[in-house]
Amino acid sequence: MTRRLALQATLGLLMGPAEARLPQFRTARYQFIELDPVEALAPLSLQGLDGKPAIARPVPGKVCLIYLWATWCPVCRITLPRFERQLVDFKARDVELVTISTDERELAHVRQYLARLGIKRLPVFYDRAGKAIATAGAKQPLSTAEGLPVVYVTDRRGGVRGYMLGEADWASPQATALLDHVGRL
Repeated sequence: MTRRLALQATLGLLMGPAEARLPQFRTARYQFIELDPVEALAPLSLQGLDGKPAIARPVPGKVCLIYLWATWCPVCRITLPRFERQLVDFKARDVELVTISTDERELAHVRQYLARLGIKRLPVFYDRAGKAIATAGAKQPLSTAEGLPVVYVTDRRGGVRGYMLGEADWASPQATALLDHVGRL
């Protein structure tokens, strides 16, 4: 046994087949970061696009992508229409998509922005300046501290498995392998 293997075994970094890591998913700039331990996502009290109170939470029994974004984000201008086009494919894979605008601007601005992009079917919630996410703090693992956009992936029990910053093609073979794996957990 090498010193490296001995050290990994001592630190508990070696895993058996039942505890295998999630498949890798990466882009040129970012990679999916697996969270360990897995933390449950607490329901978030937000607003819907109609301005009424709404609760954002993972759909029980389904893998869920939670996309945190803002209108000032250039990558979001690309990703939101892509997600709109991929909704049917996500549902066919038993994957739900929730998007949360963390804009500091008024809700009317967010609605106008989505209309300009042709977004009509995406489930969109509004969290002005990310206050609900920040207030929840230690009660849930969502954060915009590393930047936007960020996608969190939850398992069928609502546990947050990890996240990925930046632009990514969630219909790519790497992404679908990750989502399918999470769906089997």
